[in-house]
Amino acid sequence: MILVTGASGFLGGEIVKQLVVLGERVRIIVRPNSDISNLQEIQTKIEIVYADVLDIPSLEIAFEDVKKIYHSAAIISYDSSNYDAMYKCNIEGTANVVNVALSKNVEKLIHISSIAAIGGNPNELIDEETPLEKNEWTTHYGITKMLAEREVWRGMQEGLDTVIVNPGIILGYGKANKATMRIFKNIQQGKMPFYTLGTNGFVDVQDVVQCCIQLMYADIKSERFILVGENLSFKTYFELIAETLKVKAPTRKLNKTTSYFFLFLDWLISAFSNRKRGLTKENLKVSLEPFEYSNKKIKQAIPFSFTPIQETIERIAKNIKDENINKH
Repeated sequence: MILVTGASGFLGGEIVKQLVVLGERVRIIVRPNSDISNLQEIQTKIEIVYADVLDIPSLEIAFEDVKKIYHSAAIISYDSSNYDAMYKCNIEGTANVVNVALSKNVEKLIHISSIAAIGGNPNELIDEETPLEKNEWTTHYGITKMLAEREVWRGMQEGLDTVIVNPGIILGYGKANKATMRIFKNIQQGKMPFYTLGTNGFVDVQDVVQCCIQLMYADIKSERFILVGENLSFKTYFELIAETLKVKAPTRKLNKTTSYFFLFLDWLISAFSNRKRGLTKENLKVSLEPFEYSNKKIKQAIPFSFTPIQETIERIAKNIKDENINKH
């Protein structure tokens, strides 16, 4: 039996779908109020157990007869109002998963972390050996993923076979992938006139899942792998989206000076409405800098070729177009 945490999320849901295609017996844990409409078409093919990574007794029931775990449950946020929940879920929740996995003699765990946990500085090629140190670009989300990884390394020391993966910005179509869908639709509707010259690592969601599955079945343990298909500037990323959607690309460069005006404006709108923050100090400071990541290690470990980001963007755009057609 294979167990997936975070199945109601975008990446976790994709892991479940691909495992079902492979004919695996899959169990997911969800909370009673979780929205798993992303798995509607395959719900009869999976086992659903109500549990929470913060509730150890429920995990002990859910982990019965489980041999392999994909742990993708996490809160991603750059908004200070979510910090407490994020720290609790990402760190304490991972510690609970590791502890119960050890007690149930789980054979192997794939822990989904993030490049936010790697650290590193702008204008350097960041890889798995980059020294892990807090700097001015470290986000609270990155700190929680760093500390979650420490719980996983502890589990390794106690006998749990584990591999950590650090995906870049994950791209793919689906309502659970709110960040990507918001950018595509804002560009499509002309609501994103600005771009930054910052660079970051991007990866197709299907590539992340395929790497995770290959690593689960490979004779590899006690390792971490950066999963990035391409390093792109946000300007290039936005232009590729606009070109694919056949709309005008953002033309106004956002720099450190002008960005703080929009940061204040976003805070103001959020404060007087129910809309969540779209722009915060943390995601802004990262988007303004050139961060580049190496995918050399994963390519050496398993036979794998990453999907060109252009293809990923075209697939998302086609799905959005089909969605709009179906609405009418």
